[in-house]
Amino acid sequence: MSGGEEDTDRSRKRAVSLTTVRWLLAPRWQWRTRRLRAAHGFSLSYESAWCLVALADDVANLPYVRRRTRPVPSVAPGVMIDVWARLDSAEQQRRRAWLTRHGRTPLHLLGVPEELIELAGLHITEWALPPDVPSISLVVQQRSWPKRSD
Repeated sequence: MSGGEEDTDRSRKRAVSLTTVRWLLAPRWQWRTRRLRAAHGFSLSYESAWCLVALADDVANLPYVRRRTRPVPSVAPGVMIDVWARLDSAEQQRRRAWLTRHGRTPLHLLGVPEELIELAGLHITEWALPPDVPSISLVVQQRSWPKRSD
């Protein structure tokens, strides 16, 4: 094996071990990350979802999240809104069903303030609401419920 192939094998093992370590150290975070990604849809990466869950759990995780984020020079950090009209009909129906059941978007339910998302350096795409749905705050500015302890 050449040196380049060994480096590739090592990096693959590190990526797998990072996931394994995350499952062992924080299984609740992993479970919440997977639920958030399934609810939010295709526009939320695994790493961004994991960082959002870490921030929702405790603001003190901000330094760790900042080390995990990768800056994108052409895009400012923060929350961007997608365009409802550009979504296919299946995604529009899925989002309508979610909003009917929960009344808020998955990111809104998570309760991470927009300022904290910007401070963390995350690039998050939030749902655009259907035209017939009354306007709600897409991103929570402050928590409206006490923190649950597990």
